[in-house]
Amino acid sequence: MALDEKQSLRLEIDSKLANTTLIAMAVRGLCTMTVLSPVEINRLELCLVEVVNNSIEHAYGNKSGSPVSVQVDLMKASISITVCDWGIVMPAEVLATDDQQAIDPDVPESWLCSGRGLHIVKNLMDTVEYSSHEGRNSLLMTKLLRH
Repeated sequence: MALDEKQSLRLEIDSKLANTTLIAMAVRGLCTMTVLSPVEINRLELCLVEVVNNSIEHAYGNKSGSPVSVQVDLMKASISITVCDWGIVMPAEVLATDDQQAIDPDVPESWLCSGRGLHIVKNLMDTVEYSSHEGRNSLLMTKLLRH
């Protein structure tokens, strides 16, 4: 890939949690074209699944029949993934907060995954940005490719 060349792919699924696997497998395949290690690919896939699931669960209230769009941009120095929905806007404080409840091995209730997704994404990706404009909500996450 040339230094300034960008390759892009846009995918769209219906807002069903079962469809998240389709997006995850497609993006995993694209990641094999990069210098990302298998561990980094797993982490990127985890982040993608968390964000797509959040769109389905929170923006659309787990109702099917609405689009979730994913655009992947491969560049020489980074991979960027934008997940878009046209549902309920994420409150600003959700992405802004860094508060994370501790996981206590002796308290099973603390093991629950709910509410941890964006915290994980923010810690595994290099940048995370959210915007909402004219009914379209977009979460952009970028991972730098270290050559």
